[in-house]
Amino acid sequence: MSLSSAIPTLKTLGVGVGGACLARLLHMPLPDLTGPALCVSAAGLAGLQLGLDDKVRNIAFVILGMSVGAGMTAQATQMLVQLPLAFVALMLSTIFGLGACWWALVRFFKFDVQSGLLAASPGHLSFVLSIGAQYDLDLARITIVQSIRLLALTLITPVAALVLGVPSPAAMVGAGASMTVWTILILAALGYAASLVLSRINTPAPLLIGAMLVSMLGHGSGVTPGQMPLWLAVPAFVVLGTLIGTRFGGVSVNALRAAAIAGLMATLITTATAAGFAVLTAALMGMDIEALLIAFAPGGLETMVAMSIALGIAPGFVAACHLARLLVLSVAVPLLFARTQNGAGR
Repeated sequence: MSLSSAIPTLKTLGVGVGGACLARLLHMPLPDLTGPALCVSAAGLAGLQLGLDDKVRNIAFVILGMSVGAGMTAQATQMLVQLPLAFVALMLSTIFGLGACWWALVRFFKFDVQSGLLAASPGHLSFVLSIGAQYDLDLARITIVQSIRLLALTLITPVAALVLGVPSPAAMVGAGASMTVWTILILAALGYAASLVLSRINTPAPLLIGAMLVSMLGHGSGVTPGQMPLWLAVPAFVVLGTLIGTRFGGVSVNALRAAAIAGLMATLITTATAAGFAVLTAALMGMDIEALLIAFAPGGLETMVAMSIALGIAPGFVAACHLARLLVLSVAVPLLFARTQNGAGR
């Protein structure tokens, strides 16, 4: 890490840590995630130049991925067996939510058809922005809508989980015997190697998924027992919350005000759609509603995986569902975008 990137990173992490401490004092749900997200967002909107070095972000993703594998239990394994049926419901939820949100953005907020589609996508921000950049669309407006959705979900999901009676996160994270330092280092090295392979085949979030798969194999086979220790898990949550907040860096208050209502509306539509399908799926398949609500939430992969780890809710199943959602979007968004190019949907 160079000095030019170290100083902004340390400053940004300082704001994030302060936000986590404040959130703990206020007894907010998941304080190590929600506190940094709120405080860093506010600091960015206030004009503070913030940013995280990619190396810090990547380390946090690897830790979160290993934590998912450490959550492999008999219940989580059973839920993974049910994944094919849940995937059908997830696919319908994703497509229906995308379509409804797309229509509303074009109809009520005067988005053009193409920008509306990309802003309505429930996740996969880097993917949709790369499409938008090729066609010179309004990337700032798309990013604001997407960022509001992610921040809102970060704040709403833990509250909803507590309302549903999920145990206190503090009792879930790091529960049980911890992995040894050597086990963590070996899993991290193998996870990084796996991520290199995954990145070559364009897998979303390769560092997170690579570490997750390696850790799942290690814990599922009993070779690497133990949970992720708190001294690693908590900083990873703080980094992720801080990363979410940095999305608002450089956004002017006027630009935020102009797109805020559209972003909140997009969040409401996609979240209500996901919740409806989650409730229906839970009723039909007899699955845990808490797990399905987090698994069907419209983004983002890393954030919802962190939620499931902290709340102790089937992180392997949640990660698999969110990866499936990104794969659905990887196919659906380009196909729909191509139709707009041909004049369809106007």
